[in-house]
Amino acid sequence: MAHAIPASAPLVLMVTTVNRSDEEKAARLFTEAGVTFNLVTYGLGTATRSILHYLGLGQTEKSVLLSTMPLEQSRVLLQELADRLLLNNAGRGMAFTLPVASVCGKETVNILTGSYQVESREPMELTFENRLLVAIANRGFADDVMAAARSVVQVGGTVLHGRGTGHGEAETFFGVMIHPEKELVLIVTPEEYSAEIMKAIASRAGTHTDAHAIVFSLPVVDAIGLPPLSEGQQSDNA
Repeated sequence: MAHAIPASAPLVLMVTTVNRSDEEKAARLFTEAGVTFNLVTYGLGTATRSILHYLGLGQTEKSVLLSTMPLEQSRVLLQELADRLLLNNAGRGMAFTLPVASVCGKETVNILTGSYQVESREPMELTFENRLLVAIANRGFADDVMAAARSVVQVGGTVLHGRGTGHGEAETFFGVMIHPEKELVLIVTPEEYSAEIMKAIASRAGTHTDAHAIVFSLPVVDAIGLPPLSEGQQSDNA
């Protein structure tokens, strides 16, 4: 049975993107805090060689940690990530939280909440100043998606590799060839830019192009490590 998350103790999914060298530090921080549900996957930052040289980085490989916890705890951990992993510094990574609407079973609630004890309080009203844009494109076209996004405002992103669940090497949908190898491009941006960025991606890298990208957005509760934005400029920030 699905259980709605009480407004007095919201549950969130925290997405933490760090350089590979900081993965163990981030994982240790979550373990020390009693966060029991943690997954890690790997992706690529979208910074170009010029910005990597400027930041003193030799690679763009990223570790992406997915963790669930009460909202109250997430805000403490975001501050610790900023302090201990310097996520507010350029090139170090970022972290953000997404709201969880419901879960299946009380035992699942306990697993996702971990050992953190939430204080009883009045319902919390969430506000969403940022959006997570998720663009799913054919493999090899992440740069096209990022170029479209950066035609609106300079943004960074993280690229994850995935695979569609269709049978065979490719399928045809209404006469359009659908390739199974995919790239997921994750972009966090202020809400005011999200609609325009999505339109740009659909126009320049959408289903009528070889990229065949689709894009949707999710509300972001809190975020750290977002770079400053400048409208109408191409950016190398990631």
